[in-house]
Amino acid sequence: MQTEDQLIADIKNLKIQGATNVAMAILNFLSLAPTELAKEIGERLAYVRPTEPLAQNAIRYICSSPDIKTNIAAYTSFIENAKKSIITHGAGVTHDGKTYLTHCHASTVTSALLAHKAHVIATETRPRFQGRTTAQELLDAGIDVTMIVDSAAASLIHDSHIAGMLVGADLLTSNGFVNKIGTYGIALAAQKHGVPIYCFSTLLKYGDNPVIENRDPKEIWPDAPNKLKFYAPAFDFTPYDAGVTLITEVGVVKGQDVLAAVKKEYPWLIPTKTI
Repeated sequence: MQTEDQLIADIKNLKIQGATNVAMAILNFLSLAPTELAKEIGERLAYVRPTEPLAQNAIRYICSSPDIKTNIAAYTSFIENAKKSIITHGAGVTHDGKTYLTHCHASTVTSALLAHKAHVIATETRPRFQGRTTAQELLDAGIDVTMIVDSAAASLIHDSHIAGMLVGADLLTSNGFVNKIGTYGIALAAQKHGVPIYCFSTLLKYGDNPVIENRDPKEIWPDAPNKLKFYAPAFDFTPYDAGVTLITEVGVVKGQDVLAAVKKEYPWLIPTKTI
């Protein structure tokens, strides 16, 4: 069995990456751990990467009653069922023969794209190149893919016929979403040129107090000159009013309706206000 320290290291160094994969790895680990230690261990694991409410919400849920093992199984099912529904709804906003732009990697995005013979333009997504994972998955499925450097995205949107920008999310709030750094700038270019922006995400990623993780500068420049300073956030925040439509387990949701959708589907995610 993997140790807690090994799992923490795998999450930190992105050997396990993506909010869903992180949450599932933590849930699997906790299913094998002593139930009396679930909350203590779970909170340590869920906050290794601070911008991961899917895992953090999992700990809140599984520790909400004494039946830890049953709650772990239930939350795991929430994630699995949500993913299936998102892929189904996502396939409804993509079409044969169209060109779509992706940034970073989201398994729901790639899976939805497999439903059509579309052309995909994938950013490489620096500095960890998660766009390569997107490109490889789509190529393996016979999808036509073109890769670009991140900084080419805005000019490409200006010069090309992009049918939609498709991205995932690490965190949803009531007024915007958090995703891989660079998403916001690309979204502004898409909005300016009338390109629809679709964010694929489960509502289980809701958390209204985002903490943006900063990464190790060595990911940008391993042997950088001395005294060089770095700004290295892993994510940025894109407001829904940039023209964002969410593709969720309950269907297509407009940004202004996210909070209501969360309250209806997962009411326990919204803290009860005390007077």
